[in-house]
Amino acid sequence: MRIIAFILAFISYPTFTFAQRNLNEFLQLQSRPETYYVHPATDAITIDGKDDEASWSKAPWTDSFKDIEGLNKPVPTFKTQVKMLWDKENLYLFAKLQEPHIKGYLRQKDTIIYHDNDFEIFLKPNLFSPEYIEIEINALNTVMDLLMTKPYRFGGRANLNWDTKDIETAVYHAGSINNPQDKDEFWTVEMKIPVKSLKYFGEGNQIKVNETWKINFSRVQWHYDNTETTYSKRKDNTGKTLAEENWVWSPIGLVNMHYPERWGHIKFVDDANHQPIDQQFLALEKVTWNIFYLQQIYRNDKKRYATSIQELSKLYPEIINEQKNYEIVFSNSINFYRIEIKSKAQPTLKTTIDSQGNIYF
Repeated sequence: MRIIAFILAFISYPTFTFAQRNLNEFLQLQSRPETYYVHPATDAITIDGKDDEASWSKAPWTDSFKDIEGLNKPVPTFKTQVKMLWDKENLYLFAKLQEPHIKGYLRQKDTIIYHDNDFEIFLKPNLFSPEYIEIEINALNTVMDLLMTKPYRFGGRANLNWDTKDIETAVYHAGSINNPQDKDEFWTVEMKIPVKSLKYFGEGNQIKVNETWKINFSRVQWHYDNTETTYSKRKDNTGKTLAEENWVWSPIGLVNMHYPERWGHIKFVDDANHQPIDQQFLALEKVTWNIFYLQQIYRNDKKRYATSIQELSKLYPEIINEQKNYEIVFSNSINFYRIEIKSKAQPTLKTTIDSQGNIYF
């Protein structure tokens, strides 16, 4: 049955609009994703928007957020940082967003919060499954959460009926809200996210020491003009609202958060057992996605997929060097391919990716 399904996939798999269009786009996707080691909470955390517990004082901050497109873009106007803690049942997040004019208008749960200035979390607890979770929150503590079956560009759908069960959230304002007559300092977001709400399909309901997740954080920041009494989104000369700024922890390389392969990694550690993130795994993952991106560019140009790493090297010569570290085997039909990539140094470390973006480890 598995063989039949594979043959049918070769013949009739649908096409989605996810191709990288050119080599410049490919090169923008080459920055190294961020990493963060999450330490355990040593005292009870009260979700009140304040980081005054002893555990929070010891938790390291992430680097300041950057533009979603990377370091070639201007440094964000306002500073944003995050820190994290964990216990067996929960992930704790604390974000601090510098903001001279705190504002928020949306109050209905599961409305599209990024129409306000907001803070967003993208979570992928299972590295080997396509599903992931998105949570958005504004300065009024209004939350939208959803489950993605897979990224939009691969035909994924957003399930807004899904809820992060028993999540606790709070915001704090160092200043006022929706008051153009004063200057504020910052607002904060604090969250307690139960693991049981994130792990599904029998994956368990506890975090394990040295477990690794994919995660990213985004801050959507609109351009506003203000009078003495109101704020209004700034418009260009044609009357069109100016595009928002997108500031993130781990830059994607393009304006699209739904590239989970480009998110950062967090690892849950404790003082007794602190293992580094597996760099060989990260390297293999990057090579796999690079081959996938190059295949899309190749097909755009040649109207077919490449059948070897040698063909792809005509686009990007450096890719041929990956043969030194990996065995790379292509299996192609007219409109479909599957590629297996295996580490020569560690043969059990391998991936398979196909033309629909399905990746298996």
